[in-house]
Amino acid sequence: MQLGPVVAYPGLDLQVGYNDNLYQRASNVVGSAITVISPYVRLETRHDGNLYELFYRADFARYTDSPADNYQSQILKASAKFVFDARNDLRLRAELSSGVDPRGSTDRAFSSEPDAWTKTTLYGIYGYGAAGNPGRLEFDGSWSALRYTNNRATTAAADRNSTDLGATFYWRIAPKTRVLAQVRRALIDYEQDGSSLTSTETRYYVGAQWDATVQTAGYAKVGWMNKDFTNGGSRPQSGASWDLGVRWSPLSYSVLDVSAVRTFVESTGVGDTVISSRTSATWTHAWNSRFNHNLYSYRTNDDFVGSGATRQDETTTIGLKLNYQYQRWLRLGAEITHTERVSNDAQFFYRRNLLMFTVGGTL
Repeated sequence: MQLGPVVAYPGLDLQVGYNDNLYQRASNVVGSAITVISPYVRLETRHDGNLYELFYRADFARYTDSPADNYQSQILKASAKFVFDARNDLRLRAELSSGVDPRGSTDRAFSSEPDAWTKTTLYGIYGYGAAGNPGRLEFDGSWSALRYTNNRATTAAADRNSTDLGATFYWRIAPKTRVLAQVRRALIDYEQDGSSLTSTETRYYVGAQWDATVQTAGYAKVGWMNKDFTNGGSRPQSGASWDLGVRWSPLSYSVLDVSAVRTFVESTGVGDTVISSRTSATWTHAWNSRFNHNLYSYRTNDDFVGSGATRQDETTTIGLKLNYQYQRWLRLGAEITHTERVSNDAQFFYRRNLLMFTVGGTL
């Protein structure tokens, strides 16, 4: 929709489906049908070569057999991209979001309703270096504030502010290949006085970024990460870290995406932190101009460390999503997902199947 200098892209998604293990449990399993209505709109405009976007989406979910788990989530995101000249560019983003941690998805005590939260995020990245130059510098930073709004007896300790700063140097060694060196530092500051989880994380990476052929593109960063706890009582944690992503397109209509990440994840009740390793593979194939599928698999290995924690989890998800563009303004979809978690602590084992059907419309 053209609204003067602004282009609007409004839409509405309707999903219906069934979750056969709502609380991710090994026993006393509860299942329920679910309906989700999701209106959204994106506004876009350009001025003097700069791009401005505003995006809003809300999800209203209702469980037929477990109304206490009904939820709504919202996100409002504003972003801008500035190109000052051939060498200088800047991207900014601000987000306001709200949502829930579904019951059973964290290690906090089980409550009568999901843990609801709000989050504010500010992000920016400045780049120096023309497209044809061999070298480029990028400096990025973000700040976020996470606050829980209910179940305060168990969620108050999770309120936190996070500040993340990074610098990356790129050097072109071939027309479509650049090597890189990166350093990152993050402060995770918990609001609760004297929290033993307040920490500083430091990461060092070297790697490469390439777009070698029409069929292959990707990036790879490997290095070391360290987490120091500010208020004592928790031992520092460190280890290897990596972030890899490769896209292979043997055909113009068939794409395979593979990624692997190893990083720290904040604890939700067990241990001081979690060293999490995640690998994923997604095959997207267009059978014709209207019909395509996404076949995907994820595996996450979580090692809970600190405060005497010995728990280790391995979570595997496989799924298939079918998409059919019935009309320009109407699409249909179906998705089935199977998730299984195994753990050295038997109480954290679970299996879950999720089936969803989608009808999506745009103007």
